[in-house]
Amino acid sequence: MKKTFLLIMVLAVAIGADAQKKEKPQIKFDNTTIDIGKISSDDPIRECYFTFTNTGNANLYIHQIITSCSCTGKKYPTHAIKPGATDTIFVTYNAENKSPRKIWTSITVHSNAETEMTKLHLKGEILPQKVKQTEVIEVEE
Repeated sequence: MKKTFLLIMVLAVAIGADAQKKEKPQIKFDNTTIDIGKISSDDPIRECYFTFTNTGNANLYIHQIITSCSCTGKKYPTHAIKPGATDTIFVTYNAENKSPRKIWTSITVHSNAETEMTKLHLKGEILPQKVKQTEVIEVEE
């Protein structure tokens, strides 16, 4: 009798765990890296977006997005994304007053998806500032 009861309990836990696993949202991004190109001091701000789809069977919620640099802004949906629905995360990179260098910035998305944390990236290059030429005037003595 004890063995039968134990077997029933183990099966119930296994079935319950399997049912919970099937009811998880999943987040799938079209691209996880965006090349924002070469950025000059004349045009230091780049706006881009990451499109994603909830490919799971439950509502998807984005809890938080953390950027690796204060020069990266973000705007993301705070509502439920239903199964099969698509939405967008908007990202702004501001290279104003930044020294010339290659860019590799990460955006970490925390959600209730089966994979709770997803890393996105921006890559590009900040160009050196242009040197302004001044006109030389010759003075005769």
